[in-house]
Amino acid sequence: MSEIRFDERVAIVTGAGGGLGREYALLLARRGAKVLVNDFGGGPDGSGGSETPAQSVASEIEKAGGVAAASAETVDTPEGGRVIVEQALDLWGRVDVLVNNAGIAGGGAFHEIPAEQVSKMIGVHVEGAFNVGRAAWPAMLERGYGRVVNTSSGSVFGIPGTSHYMTAKAGIIGFTRALAREGARVGIKANAIMPIAYSRLTAMLPAEDFKAWLREHYGPERVAPFVAWLAHEGIPCTGEVFTVGGGRAARVFLGVVPGHTASPPTPEAYRDHFDEVMSPEGYEIPADAMEEVAMASGKIGWPGAGPPDMLLDSD
Repeated sequence: MSEIRFDERVAIVTGAGGGLGREYALLLARRGAKVLVNDFGGGPDGSGGSETPAQSVASEIEKAGGVAAASAETVDTPEGGRVIVEQALDLWGRVDVLVNNAGIAGGGAFHEIPAEQVSKMIGVHVEGAFNVGRAAWPAMLERGYGRVVNTSSGSVFGIPGTSHYMTAKAGIIGFTRALAREGARVGIKANAIMPIAYSRLTAMLPAEDFKAWLREHYGPERVAPFVAWLAHEGIPCTGEVFTVGGGRAARVFLGVVPGHTASPPTPEAYRDHFDEVMSPEGYEIPADAMEEVAMASGKIGWPGAGPPDMLLDSD
């Protein structure tokens, strides 16, 4: 089998001044990509700012014989996103790969998290991915090619004390599926990962034994190879989410079970058949919202041979 390469490709990796992002940038560069290493250089909560982390990784790539440049722009403003992408275009004339990895951490009881912390969390994670993605999209459209890898989190399955972080990471899943549908006809694919890795964010966890175990088994270098595959021209899927860590990668999906169709619908009917509403048996995986509506319409007696007309051209 041929080696996965990125020769002549240009990649932007945000949050690449350390941890996971650094490993992504290093691997893409080793495989031939020209890499714009972006990192605002702030603290885990997004405060401060420094050019040093991005410059350090870019220099590391160049010393190893690769091609890289550093960017210390913030992702959480439209202007920042535009400047990041323009730098890559000015240097190399194209953007083929975007890895949205920039993020911050924080926690607290739901009712005690200050509003400004909520805005900052959403701003860096969701708006940050949106800002850089929106700036890169025209360059990808022009070439009819692009690969976007977004960063969600397994926290969306539920963890206390991180309501604003979980909300932001759940938003990334919707963002990824939206890009996948818009990019389907124009050569752009978007997927997301839920990384499990030891980083400066997980280093903030209080459990020392768990952190030691993460360091040993879940180094960020064990996530980077799967990200490289998602960023490659050969990746067959789009709109998917994967949990990745420790050398393991596995699909995470949104599914719909058959449920129960009540006629007539009454609270009592759903109470009496709630086990059917909840049962995971016979689930389906809709490709998009239109397909999910088509599945539902069939269960309540849509008379046509296919889905309603509004769904026929939904790709």
